[in-house]
Amino acid sequence: MVINRGRTINFINGITGVQAGANAIVNMPVNQRYHRNVFQCRGVNYTGGTALVVTAITGSGIGATVTPTIVNGVVTAVTAVAGGSGWVVGNTFTFTDATGTGFIGTVATVTGGPPGALATATVTVGGTASPISPITLLTSVKQMVNGVNMRDITPDSIQRISIANGYNPSLGELPLFYTPPWRNINQDNEITSWDLFGQSTFQLQFGISSTVSLPSLTGVTEYDSFRNTRMIGDKEVPFLQPTAQHQFSWPIVAGRNDINTLPFDFPISRMWLLGSVPGSISQVEVFQDGNKPFEADIFQLKDMYSEYGFKFGDRLSFLDVNYPTSAALQGAYQAPLYFDAAFIADPDQRWQKALIAERQMILRVFSDVAQTLTIVQETMPGAYS
Repeated sequence: MVINRGRTINFINGITGVQAGANAIVNMPVNQRYHRNVFQCRGVNYTGGTALVVTAITGSGIGATVTPTIVNGVVTAVTAVAGGSGWVVGNTFTFTDATGTGFIGTVATVTGGPPGALATATVTVGGTASPISPITLLTSVKQMVNGVNMRDITPDSIQRISIANGYNPSLGELPLFYTPPWRNINQDNEITSWDLFGQSTFQLQFGISSTVSLPSLTGVTEYDSFRNTRMIGDKEVPFLQPTAQHQFSWPIVAGRNDINTLPFDFPISRMWLLGSVPGSISQVEVFQDGNKPFEADIFQLKDMYSEYGFKFGDRLSFLDVNYPTSAALQGAYQAPLYFDAAFIADPDQRWQKALIAERQMILRVFSDVAQTLTIVQETMPGAYS
């Protein structure tokens, strides 16, 4: 029998309930070791613009431009800006959009003809499904093992974590990493993979937005048939070291805020911080059983972590600079999104350096304004609990 000694990448089958306003569910097989699940999100995704150039589908009209009306990604109307020439009632046309596809308009009236200038048109097809940001398609993502909620952070936070670690997802991509690519610098890079041998269930749950038309969700999974093991004496013993992710929100005031009710039952590898008024966090401190493992103002924090490759949006990349004006980039990549600040216990990617607190853990945040603070906490529970 031929044995695959590497990883396997297969389609994810059995995704059910993908419809507007519903909850999609996929029950993943157990008794294998997961490295990542990567989903592709699609829906009608027009973003529009003004005076967009029209291309004839039928007929020989040229030179017209239109401004579309977009509602939840769907083209609901078009207004002629320039009529062009050569148009006949009943001709069909489309226009190029940075993210949307499939629009068909039909010429309703012309002037000066026929053939003549396009005067008014109706919408025949408001768009077809194309890649759409998971933040738009999905309202929630939960990853459950044996019914235990291991990860429940928002699609927005999932994208920000990837970008903060140096990976910019493509438009429509939702990457769920268990062996994160940024930890591949480690000799034992697969330690945090999700070893599901002997587990009962592995279920992924997705809330589907009620405002997206023609939603769809597909995916691929990467896994292998090995175990995470270590030597105890002369025996090789399996162990678990999954990364859990949970999200919390606090109202904070302008000035100093001491948050002492965050859970610290398990070692904490990262805490990502995002204010409802972005760019208004000025300083972060962390206290652990009377010890202070971290303190820095926002500029020092970004300097220290950026040296290890983490991104906070203050050092603009090619994508940051060109994305706002480039239709090609908007159609290819997730818009750049960044956290305001973070506490990263293991900037060198050594998961064993996660922060351990026995009696107390305080996160002190200084804010320039009163706002709501979102904290995404990554922990190492050592089990599916």
